[in-house]
Amino acid sequence: MTVQPTMLRPATPRPAWQVVVGLVLVLPALVLLITSYVEPVFWTFRSSFNKLRGVRFLTDGGTDGSAGWDNYRAAFDKGLGGAIGWSLLLALLPLVVVLIVAPALAWAADAAGRPGRWVTRGLLTIPLAAFAPLGIAVAHFVDGHSQLSAFWLGTFGVVTASAVLLYLAAFRSGRSPWPGVILGGLLAVLTVIALALQEFTFTQIFQNVPREERHVTPMVELIQSGFVYADFGLASAVASVLLVPLLLLGLAATSLIIVTNLRFQLTSDSRPGKVWAWGPLGALLLIVLIVTIVGLWPWLSHITGDSDRLPATFVNTWIPSLIAALVGVTVAALAAFGISGLRPLGKYSELLLLPFGLFLFVGVGPLVLREYAAGRTAGRIGEFSALIPPSRVTIPVLILLAMLFRGQALRREVLLQEGRPASWWSVIWPGLPALGLSYFATWLVLAQDALWPYVSSTGKQPNGFFAIFNTLTQYGPAREMPYSRLLSLPMLLLFLIIGVAGQLVYLDRVALQYGLPERDHPPRT
Repeated sequence: MTVQPTMLRPATPRPAWQVVVGLVLVLPALVLLITSYVEPVFWTFRSSFNKLRGVRFLTDGGTDGSAGWDNYRAAFDKGLGGAIGWSLLLALLPLVVVLIVAPALAWAADAAGRPGRWVTRGLLTIPLAAFAPLGIAVAHFVDGHSQLSAFWLGTFGVVTASAVLLYLAAFRSGRSPWPGVILGGLLAVLTVIALALQEFTFTQIFQNVPREERHVTPMVELIQSGFVYADFGLASAVASVLLVPLLLLGLAATSLIIVTNLRFQLTSDSRPGKVWAWGPLGALLLIVLIVTIVGLWPWLSHITGDSDRLPATFVNTWIPSLIAALVGVTVAALAAFGISGLRPLGKYSELLLLPFGLFLFVGVGPLVLREYAAGRTAGRIGEFSALIPPSRVTIPVLILLAMLFRGQALRREVLLQEGRPASWWSVIWPGLPALGLSYFATWLVLAQDALWPYVSSTGKQPNGFFAIFNTLTQYGPAREMPYSRLLSLPMLLLFLIIGVAGQLVYLDRVALQYGLPERDHPPRT
């Protein structure tokens, strides 16, 4: 009997080399996951039940240094519950943005066709490239704004732009976009909550306001307990309380991706736009741009600010984060291809994402005590190596690239079952532009994260964050801030050009798919 192109052949068993190579590619990321996440988490949980002054155990009389649940009681007595509530309040406007503003803007842009999408993508690349949290927070503080308004206005643009990217991919699916929009919305909500719980930069800057106007987040409480009062036991308890919801949120997000078969695929769909869509698109874009400019202008208007009295900080600001990005993204990409490209366990391959997904939303903050203790023990604090962010496998990139390789690998398998040619290159090449963009995005994010430099940077190895904190501490908000040490105009233009090119040439072709792969093609007999 002749097999027709519309009929599916039985799935062929995977060759041994595919299984072995796939598992081998995952191994480096798994080792770094254990050393960078699993061990620090266990260290933090264990330390939370001990009396720790710095990194040394304390004995009280004849006791063994055990504190039982005292650290947890002390943490909540100091206001940890209120700090968590303040973090959730910070998340309120971003949640409104990802649930209402962003999907509405993405819908209007998609309805307007390719020109509408390109205009939207190009304009929204600006807040993505210009997001320097410390610079924005300090600029709003200097201008006398409140912490809440500074956070909401300062993050509005980057939250909107990030969510619109996800929703635009859902609208490019080529079928009913609404299941993809709902799934994307759920992931966005989980992400916003996780990031809000770990907010540090804005809240730390606004600790310089009068006490009655001062608020703290769990991360600020952690840093104050551990690095101001040197009570690592209490700080570990705060970190442990924070880790529980973060681990659960990461597990929920990864499980959602696996169960719904969520994935990215490249599409050439170019439906004509509707003229009427330019009306709502223009109105929504105008509102978003106005709020974004209001939020970023206090910082962008002083982006060239500098001080000749400060030592050079460019190398210490950008090179450590570049090293971390090169290592973390490379290891993540290999693991993503091994899991979802080669698919060594067949339809169960994505279960290999669960150990990584558990730590999807765990940033350096909750693990900073362990990383600092390791650096202090090894004598690295104050050295250049201490400036390298302790993120050795970039888990968000691993998950996103796995979703992309999953889409391409499933499409390849369907083509083979239909009796049509499909090479491995069809799985690999769509991931190469995504890999390049991941390097630049991770580099920018790590270079603008203020928490690790706050505890690891010293006058011996100053970077842009040290320059800002030092100027603010010595001279107060009246002094001209060296904002260019965080993100100079040439670096901003570099990321802006790369971002716009990536948006128009590559990301505009990426579609968010869900469900069985057969549903991405016409029915078969």
